[in-house]
This record gives sequence, structure tokens and C-alpha cells, in this order.
Amino acid sequence: MTDEKSYETLMAELQECVGRLEAGSLGVEEALSLFEKGVGLSKEARQRLEGLEGRLERLLADGQVESLKVEETQ
Repeated sequence: MTDEKSYETLMAELQECVGRLEAGSLGVEEALSLFEKGVGLSKEARQRLEGLEGRLERLLADGQVESLKVEETQ
């Protein structure tokens, strides 16, 4: 079993960090530590999203699934 977090979990943790930072009730050291954690979560979430996009592109290129099309409503 892998210990990698899902994109949704990473984003939820990042949102929690942002909320705590925006509250403004942290000391400087704690705020800096939380900011560093947020930067790490952001990078990890971006990498996870890029990996998922790559998987989708490979599936579409291999013809395993049909292209996703948005139908316009009139």
C-alpha cells in the first residue's frame, strides 16, 4: 500500500494551512513553519495533478477512451 496522499487530501490540508495563516493569530515561527508546509503541499498537489493529467493524455492518445467533449446547450 502506498502512503501517497490524494490530490483532494493535499488540497484540503493546504486550505487548512491557508485558513490558519489568514486568521493571523500565530506567532512568527509557527506562521513560517505553516507557510513552509503549505508550499510543500502545493508542490506535491501540483505534481499529483500533472501526473493525473499525463495519465489522461496517454489514455486519450492510445484511443482507450473517447475524447471528452463538452456539449453546448442552447
